[in-house]
Amino acid sequence: MSASAECRHGAVRSARRQHSIHLMPALNLACALVPLLVCVAAGSAIGNRFRQPGADMLVGFGLLTGLLAILAVTTRAPLSWLAVGLAGASVVALLTRRQFPGGRSTWIAVTLLSPMLLKAAVQEPVAWDDFWNWLPSAAYEFFRNSLPRLDLPPSLSIFPGYPQGMPLMIAAASFIAGRFVESAGPVINVLLLAASSALLADAWTAVLIRRGHLHDTEPPAILVATAVLITTLFNPGFDGRVALSSYADCGTMVAVGALGLLGIEILARLANKDSANVEELAWRFGLIGAMLVNLKQANPILLALVTLGLILVSVRDPTIPRRQAILQLPRMLGPGILLFAVWRWYVVQNLPDGEQNFRPLASWNFTALRSTFASIGLYIANAPLFHALMWSVATAGVFFFFRFPRKPGEAEWLAIVGATVWLGYNAFLVIVYLGAMSASDAHGAADYWRYTSHVALLGVCVPAMMLARGRWPTCMYRQSVVGTSALALLALCVLFLRSDFRNSPGVTWQGFLRGAVAEMRPIIPPGSKVVIVSFTFPNSSPFGVAVRYELWRFDAAEQPIATTIHWNDRDLAAITSGAARGEADYLIIEDADGDMRTATDVLGLPPLHHELVLFAWRSGSWATREVMGDPAGPSP
Repeated sequence: MSASAECRHGAVRSARRQHSIHLMPALNLACALVPLLVCVAAGSAIGNRFRQPGADMLVGFGLLTGLLAILAVTTRAPLSWLAVGLAGASVVALLTRRQFPGGRSTWIAVTLLSPMLLKAAVQEPVAWDDFWNWLPSAAYEFFRNSLPRLDLPPSLSIFPGYPQGMPLMIAAASFIAGRFVESAGPVINVLLLAASSALLADAWTAVLIRRGHLHDTEPPAILVATAVLITTLFNPGFDGRVALSSYADCGTMVAVGALGLLGIEILARLANKDSANVEELAWRFGLIGAMLVNLKQANPILLALVTLGLILVSVRDPTIPRRQAILQLPRMLGPGILLFAVWRWYVVQNLPDGEQNFRPLASWNFTALRSTFASIGLYIANAPLFHALMWSVATAGVFFFFRFPRKPGEAEWLAIVGATVWLGYNAFLVIVYLGAMSASDAHGAADYWRYTSHVALLGVCVPAMMLARGRWPTCMYRQSVVGTSALALLALCVLFLRSDFRNSPGVTWQGFLRGAVAEMRPIIPPGSKVVIVSFTFPNSSPFGVAVRYELWRFDAAEQPIATTIHWNDRDLAAITSGAARGEADYLIIEDADGDMRTATDVLGLPPLHHELVLFAWRSGSWATREVMGDPAGPSP
């Protein structure tokens, strides 16, 4: 081949590669959308036209991820085969029921959140737990086509025994793409937000129909746009950085809010002697409860607290037939209990150390109790609007319980549920800090801001339901072009109005880190032992776990690079002595972690100047293999 022909072919290959890179976000978005569309189809098959179709996506999420987890635990069938079978069954069920999946509200909400979806499709992981748990779990399930088992290599995830609802969905999107799709998690979170907005609009519609303001069971577009704004822009507990990650916290917030709304709808139908469709609604509640249980280890507590709140309402309100309400509990709790029991059996058999566990009472962090409350106080001071809302809802709920109104409605009921969940969950978190977390986490009330956000949507829904009872202009109930257009435009701009979407700290640094580790991987032979020096664990810098995640050779899983993160800056000599015994072949260190002069002196390394450096153990000392460059400032 001539030189000119080689140049032409090289140019064509380069153009194709660039074209593929430009198409990647669109492909990521399309592949991440498919599993949630299947969820909408599956959810629509559970119930009739009075089912509040805005919840279809959440019902289907609980049904499909729950069945996928149970089948993966009880059989040895590949995950991809199980996913295809469940998707086919969902489509058949949809065609059999002949119902419009999701209702109008779901698709309006998805459209209004489309800018956020586009942002999610190009989002790269930067958060600590993305590298520590959620992405490694999803990647393992995709590349191994299985949940972790004793006869398979161990997962890179720190807690592989955590419920796998979110990783399973990310793996499903990756099966469709034929490669691991890291941005599937953010896309899924945004779609779940759209579903919560649709359900809130449906809940409003149900209230307005009972009060004679509406006759159409489908909510007007103006109500859906308002619900989107309340769920995102005006939700003080919502954090865009968490939503644009693979964390299960956003899904937990959505599920808790959905359970509150569906629960009071069940009570409202019972109180209004409209029990014809209550059983189907109870099953839908149960499947969203299974979704909640399948997202995070502590979430069964939230399901129990929501149910307790509903029981307290039925006890206090004489208009609710208690016997009929109690008869719904097996449907409302059965799916979650079944999934929880099967998953506990699996964890005990395969991953006994794969999750957080409570320590014996004698070793609890009781001495940290004062510091824990002081740290919680600082978190409250840093988020005054959110905590003012939640404590106001809790106060109102306690007041309504002890001085029950003569004519209670959905808002008062939801306030009682919100108070039960908020107070109970805070008490549970204190117990977790004392009995399950490390002493340093207990002293700092680690991630209290993120855990309490799980109840945020439930809290926001209380004043939202109060608004539904007000005297509003008729344009709020009908298709007002001007009002709908204004609110829809505002909802489309949520991405640009919230600073937590615009400012993503660590993106530049993570981009550098990803490129640097990509250059290191060809240098480090498979099967090598690498020590990563990272001293900022108390500050939650993801440097060490991010490097470990990037070094994991997905394409050479049988010969992994064995990585160890060294957190303790008081025992640096152990790194060198371990290398002398053959326990380490390479060392990775970055001075963006802080002042590393002491570390470099003890390890016998040259001074670092804003560098990420790979050292190799050669002839009894650390020799420089590669300097990866300036990481553009300190790590987050």
